[in-house]
Amino acid sequence: MAKLSQEQSLSGIVAFAFVDHGEFAVHIRCFAPAFGIPEDPVTGSANAALPAYLVHHGLLDKTGREYVATQATEMGRDGRVPVRVLDGAGRAEIGGRAVTVIEGEIRV
Repeated sequence: MAKLSQEQSLSGIVAFAFVDHGEFAVHIRCFAPAFGIPEDPVTGSANAALPAYLVHHGLLDKTGREYVATQATEMGRDGRVPVRVLDGAGRAEIGGRAVTVIEGEIRV
């Protein structure tokens, strides 16, 4: 994956699958090994971008306009990301709980 990311100038690779049972509609995983991140436990940008992909490919009916994605179970985490699709272009709002891991300040 790191080699593919470098060859294609990708910051990461996202894989997802539809889930047919329980409270989740999608299981998503995000990898960025070219940047030293083997797997991101919960990725807001990937979860926010997925609805546009689903709309573009006519797959939004598989999740509905409001759904919950699961992420990081393979890492021993319980990532849950509520997603609400706002329009026909796939603009979306995401939610969930977060933990601050690092904090910083930029001065210009």
